[in-house]
Amino acid sequence: MLVNLETDLLRTFVAIAEEGGFSAAARRVFRTQSAVSQQMRRLEEALGQQLFEKVGRQRKLNEAGQNLLTYARQIVALNDQAVVTVNSSQQSGEVRIGAPHDIADSILPRFLSTFARSNPRVHVMLTVDRSPNLMPLLEDGRLDMTLTTRHSERFQGRLLRTSPTVWIAAAAFELDRRQPVPLVLADEPSIFRRMALNALDQRGVPHIERYTCPSLSGIHVALNAGLGVTARTPEMLKPDLKVLGEREGLPPLPDVNFYIYRSNVALSQAANALFEQICAG
Repeated sequence: MLVNLETDLLRTFVAIAEEGGFSAAARRVFRTQSAVSQQMRRLEEALGQQLFEKVGRQRKLNEAGQNLLTYARQIVALNDQAVVTVNSSQQSGEVRIGAPHDIADSILPRFLSTFARSNPRVHVMLTVDRSPNLMPLLEDGRLDMTLTTRHSERFQGRLLRTSPTVWIAAAAFELDRRQPVPLVLADEPSIFRRMALNALDQRGVPHIERYTCPSLSGIHVALNAGLGVTARTPEMLKPDLKVLGEREGLPPLPDVNFYIYRSNVALSQAANALFEQICAG
């Protein structure tokens, strides 16, 4: 006998797999952890088999769970696409989204392109700024949602991706290890500025700040001028730039997380659709 699987259960199942646990998944789907556990019991009962196994204190997908995951993702994606397509002719209005410079031109284009095709009557307003400036706009209700490097428990959202942080310089730049490392940095507050300075200080590498600029475009100009090196994610890399590392005497840098959060103010149907689309990946 064929069983119809509930999309809501599959959405939570996918969240558990992608977030690495029931607790994190509960935050993503805006439910309590006990509600998530109850959903998974219902899904296992519908299928007639266990989907998880205990590994230490955690519950991980077993073989059956891994087999289901691919189909669950496809079913959830098709469901969301159908809803968006059916409702697209009715949705209009304005969606306000923020994004840091680093990922505005790497993560967002794919989502905005898909959203624009499905919602031709919606006006999207994009604010590109640094994360410390975007979060107050979200809190004040001047943004519907924002991508950010700042983790927050005050808003509903999720981790979108984790990117490595690397040392970047002009393609023709040669680092003289006999001299202090010349730095090209953003001014405060900047997570990449702190990463660079902390890494060099902890390794005891002499350095000097040669150029300071609040904008990513200004940092790019300074790098192309050969003024020094900066710490950034690989999304910044262009043909005229290169990555430096331990071979040049530079210490490794920590990864950086990118999150998306939605305003605590009720979102329009269009804004909610874009938020869910970005969260679904």
